[in-house]
Amino acid sequence: MSDSILVTDLDDPAIDEAIRLLESWRVERVGGAQLAEAVGTMTGARAVLTGAEAPDLLRAAAEAARRCGYPLIVECRDETGRRRAIELRAEEWYQPPASAEEIAGRIHSALSRRVPPAQSAVDRAEHVEHEHMLHDSLSGLPTLPVMLERSRQLIKERGELVVLYFNFVRYSKIEEIYGWEKLDAVLETTAAAVRDFLDDASDEPTRVMVSFTNDDDYIVFHVPAQGMKAATDAEVTEMSSRLERMVAARIESSHGEDVAALFDIYVGHAHVYYNPKVRLERLIYRGIREAANAARSVEERERARRVADLRTSLRERSVYVDYHPIVVTDTMEIFGYEALARGQMRSMRSPEVMFDVADQADLVWELSRLCRSRALEGLDGRLGKDKLLFVNVDPHDFDDPAFNEKEVSEPGRVVIEITERTAIKDYPKFRERLRAFRDAGFRFAVDDAGSGYAGLGSIANLEPDFIKLDISLINAIDTNFIKQNLVETMVRFANDHGAKVIAEGVERAEEFNTVRDLGVHLVQGFYLHRPSATAPKEDRDAVTPRKTAKT
Repeated sequence: MSDSILVTDLDDPAIDEAIRLLESWRVERVGGAQLAEAVGTMTGARAVLTGAEAPDLLRAAAEAARRCGYPLIVECRDETGRRRAIELRAEEWYQPPASAEEIAGRIHSALSRRVPPAQSAVDRAEHVEHEHMLHDSLSGLPTLPVMLERSRQLIKERGELVVLYFNFVRYSKIEEIYGWEKLDAVLETTAAAVRDFLDDASDEPTRVMVSFTNDDDYIVFHVPAQGMKAATDAEVTEMSSRLERMVAARIESSHGEDVAALFDIYVGHAHVYYNPKVRLERLIYRGIREAANAARSVEERERARRVADLRTSLRERSVYVDYHPIVVTDTMEIFGYEALARGQMRSMRSPEVMFDVADQADLVWELSRLCRSRALEGLDGRLGKDKLLFVNVDPHDFDDPAFNEKEVSEPGRVVIEITERTAIKDYPKFRERLRAFRDAGFRFAVDDAGSGYAGLGSIANLEPDFIKLDISLINAIDTNFIKQNLVETMVRFANDHGAKVIAEGVERAEEFNTVRDLGVHLVQGFYLHRPSATAPKEDRDAVTPRKTAKT
C-alpha cells in the first residue's frame, strides 16, 4: 500500500519526526505560494499542514483542502494566526515550538474530524454529532459521557467520589463586549490553567471535563486514593481560592487587566457514594446538580457582598476615572478623552461589574451621578482646553431628575455617549430630552454600534455626531472580511451624514492599519495608549503606538 502524504509548506524537523510516529506516512514539502495548487493535484495526499501567515495564502490553502476533503492543520505563531485558523474552520491548530508527539497527535485528530466528501449529508452530520459528544475541540477537554465511562470502574472500586462544579461567571459578558474570538481564547486559557492546577494539586485520580462542547463551566471528578479521606468543605474552599488566583493571573497575563476584572469563579461540591442498587449515571447526575446548586449558593452570597461594597463606594465616593485618549487616525493627534469609571475597591474595579451590581440593587441613578461627577472634574486642569470629553450615559439616566443640561459648565466640550444597556422604547420622547441638551451645546455619540441594542435603528433615530464601533466588531478585523465590509459601510454612511466614526478597542497594529485603510476617522485602544487617571502632559497633543501590542 502506498504511503499517505502530508502536504506542508513548513520546514520544521519536528514534522519529520512526527511523520515517523505515524504508520505509512511521508512528507511532501511545497513552497507557500504553490501549496494550494499542489493540494489539488498531488496523488496520495491525506492532510495539509500550513504555517502561512498571509491571509490570502492561508485562505487559498484552506479552500483547496476543503475541496479535496483533506483536513487542515495550521501552525499559529501568535493570537492573530489562531483567530484566522478558527475563522477558516481548520480541523486542528498548534503553536510552535511543538513536539513531534503533539504534531502527530494533531494530524491524527484532524483526520478523525474530517469526513470524506463522498459520504452522505446524513453520515457527515452523524459524524459531527458524534465528535461533539465526545470531545470539546475548543478547550481540549472530554465531555461528561466520555469521562463517566472512563471513571466507572475507578468509582466502583473506591466506592465514592467528590464532584466539583466550577461556575465561571461573566464569561458571557466577555463575549458580549469583546466578541466570540476573545471568549474562545479566554476559555482555552482557563482550561489550560485548570488542568495545570489539578495536575500540581494532587497525584490522586482526578478528571476534568465539560458538560457539553463549548461550555464555559467545568466539572471535576475527584476519586480519593485508597486509604485517604475525601476532601473536606474547608479544603475545597481553600483549593477554590487558590484556583481562582491562578486562573485570574493567567487570564490577566494573556488577555489584560480589563478582561481579568470580569473573571469570577464559584465552586460547589457534592459527595457521591456508590450504591450498586442505583444506576451509576443517575448517581453522578444527581451529584452534578447538587454541586451546581452549591456553586449558585456561593454566587448568591458573593452577590450580597458586592452590593454592600457598592453601597460603601457610593457613600465614600470611591470611584476614580481613567481618561482614555481618542486619536485622529491619520495624524495620531489626540482629539479627546473618554471618561472610564473604575471603582477603588477591588470588587468594583470593572465598570461592567459595578453597573451589573447597581442594576440588581436599584442603585443605577446613584452610581451614574457619581461617575458623571468624577468624569467632569477632569474638564478643569486635567484635560487640554481644546479637547473633548466623552461621558457614558445610559438612556435611563435621562429620566433621573438630577440629570439635566445645566449640570455642566462647558457643554460645548462634552460628548454624551449613549450607552444602551437596555433598549430605548419611546424614541420620540427620548429625542425631546436630547434636544434640550443639544440646544445647550452638547454633542452625542452612539456607543457600541454593531452590538446589542446599539444598531442601525439607534443611529438613524439619534442622529449622532459620532458613531463608536463596538470592540467586538474591531477585534480581529484584519482577518475578517465581513467585519471590514460592515465598517466600510458605516464610514460611508457617516461621511454622507456629517458624522465621524470612532473605532474602539484597537489592540494590535494590524487592527489599526485595517481601520485606517477603511477610512475610520478616530481610534482608541490599548495599542495606542493605556488609560490614565490623569491625562499626562506629553499625551495631550499626540500619542505613539505601543511597541508591544496587546493581544
